[in-house]
Amino acid sequence: MRRNKKTLMVAAGVAVLVFAGAAAFTASVSFSNTNTVVGYGAQTITGATVTSVTYTLSTDHTTVNNVAFVTAEDTSGAQQTAEVSFMDNSGGSPVETAWASCTVTTPYVSGTGTVWGCDVTSLTQATAHLVGIQITVQ
Repeated sequence: MRRNKKTLMVAAGVAVLVFAGAAAFTASVSFSNTNTVVGYGAQTITGATVTSVTYTLSTDHTTVNNVAFVTAEDTSGAQQTAEVSFMDNSGGSPVETAWASCTVTTPYVSGTGTVWGCDVTSLTQATAHLVGIQITVQ
């Protein structure tokens, strides 16, 4: 009986060390860049069903350089145009920026949609003040 108690005590001690080590490991998780913007607050889209929107940021992640979006419909016809604008809150309340033109980067494919690309470097949109995006397809 004495041997079983000793084995039980050793097993309990090992379990405590394992749990203590796991707790110490999870407590050391940290992020190297806490200033990364990972989303936006709102979107307004007219003229098409947009299934995804992606941003390409500058190398230092301070401005948006490009916006790409996918429309579910075939919007790649010669008569179609698209533009994007941002909602910027640098002045304290959301204000619409100028509009930037977009071009079709991948024509319509059934089940995939039409991919549009928009060079927005002329808008110099700071990621810190980006609260929304507006897309118009005509």
